[in-house]
Amino acid sequence: MARYLRNLSGANMIRWKSFSFHMPNAAPEIVLLQKKVFDSLDEPLEQIQDSCSHGEFLTQTLRENAHNLDVVVFFDLDCIPLKTGVVQRAIRAAMDHEMIIGCAYQANHIEEQKMFDKRRNWPIVLRKLDSLRICFCKLAGIDPFHFKNPLIIAGPCFLVVPTEIYRFVGSPTLVVTSRADAAGELTIACRERGVKVICLQPTYCHVPKYKLGNQRRLGLGTIFGRCIFHAFETTYLHNSQSASLFQRYCKDVISGTQQRPSR
Repeated sequence: MARYLRNLSGANMIRWKSFSFHMPNAAPEIVLLQKKVFDSLDEPLEQIQDSCSHGEFLTQTLRENAHNLDVVVFFDLDCIPLKTGVVQRAIRAAMDHEMIIGCAYQANHIEEQKMFDKRRNWPIVLRKLDSLRICFCKLAGIDPFHFKNPLIIAGPCFLVVPTEIYRFVGSPTLVVTSRADAAGELTIACRERGVKVICLQPTYCHVPKYKLGNQRRLGLGTIFGRCIFHAFETTYLHNSQSASLFQRYCKDVISGTQQRPSR
């Protein structure tokens, strides 16, 4: 059943739902903990198990609800709000300012592939020298890549999409493509049609692993906008560090004893 929220710009009620997707092999304790967090914050959440890809789930859910809901909200299985009212405030902002909202994300493997594609036109000597440079940098623990205008998207770990905007930008697919990771095509379509895209920035990260732009980092246990926590990689086998961080944050939110992270 859809939840209703009064729109600040008028008397109309906003119809919305939050969805979380997981594969059949997801850890049961992660599924249960996420639901307990949402229940403790009095936030509705529909947890959907399916064997399709993440992008297929996002696309299908948006298209199925494009006319019967005003806003669709997505959460990754290992992503939770840290405070009461986070989802409702994001919904109001997205509706009142006609924009989509998500956590900032960048597909580094796609950005690297863009660089390698451009390098194909280089003379073979330069390509070999650059390969040596990359190998040396990796051995030395130095980042060998500097991305020019990387695509930063509103990522689907937490994504708020007004369905009118989704229809306006042509109901694009949210599956992985050659130029964008899951949900990236939605960000591209919005920017091409002049729709504002808000990407919540990381405010703390326990284990930095991934580039955001060329300076900032995401990774295991990232907090976005001081209100959203994403563990990352809890579905990876033997990633006890990520699962442990998720369990810790969930238990703190449920008990109301959440502490500010210390560096």
